[in-house]
Amino acid sequence: MTGFNPTSKKPEQEIFVPKISPERPVQQHDLSEFSTFFKASQAICHQEKHKVFQLRHKVYCEELRFEPCQPSGLEQDAFDTRALHCSLAEAHSGEIAGTVRLIHCEQEQEPAPLPIEQYFAGRFTAPHLMPQCFPRQHVCEISRLAVAAKFRRRLKDATAKDLPALNSISQPFNRFIAIGLYLMATALCLEKGYYHGFVSIEPSLARILQRIGINFTLIGEIIEFNGKRAPYYLDGRQVIANLQPEYRQLMQTLSLQLLTVPEQAIITKQLNDDADVQWASA
Repeated sequence: MTGFNPTSKKPEQEIFVPKISPERPVQQHDLSEFSTFFKASQAICHQEKHKVFQLRHKVYCEELRFEPCQPSGLEQDAFDTRALHCSLAEAHSGEIAGTVRLIHCEQEQEPAPLPIEQYFAGRFTAPHLMPQCFPRQHVCEISRLAVAAKFRRRLKDATAKDLPALNSISQPFNRFIAIGLYLMATALCLEKGYYHGFVSIEPSLARILQRIGINFTLIGEIIEFNGKRAPYYLDGRQVIANLQPEYRQLMQTLSLQLLTVPEQAIITKQLNDDADVQWASA
């Protein structure tokens, strides 16, 4: 990852996700220790959500300048009321290192649309994979992924006086935080039955995630929206079969932390099924 200039809008993959070379795959033992340093959880209560919104404000408003700063110091929007929020926290300090949310369509009145349907209206090029093609109870959108600045810095930035935590032995695992968040979001998709996932990300970021087995399908045109963004579709049920083994194991480990005991059983069963299992269409 690169150093960060808060006045510039750098591509998302340079900010949140490391470059992954297919010629230099991650070794199994590298990720097996990830959960020693970072713990997954859902933000359920008001206080937990408050911390998530604070981190989002720090990243999206103060650093990236994607959204206007708020007097409250919280970054929120109308979609948060029908979203599941989860985060990764540093194990020894409890400090939130990253967060992501899962927006669903379920609410008390009639099912509501996803943000992607608003931003890419008239720009979808795969009509058979648009959100409205699927039952609303099985549709979701993954968004607002944010990683705290100190966990995004390169190793050579560890000498900065305001970043003492980077000298810890957990630093080599920092670059997997964003990937861990995507795996956590996928686990929630499977547990809640939101099999048909959508994201609005940069094409280069989609390619990076595809290298580990998270295979997005491009379904629309690229637009300029805080950088170049495109709409993608993901069948969450296919992720488990496609994941590289080390990331498959990481997903299972994070799921055990993130979900309740009954929820864990669902994901564990799916993770242990044969890779060529034929999923029923929703």
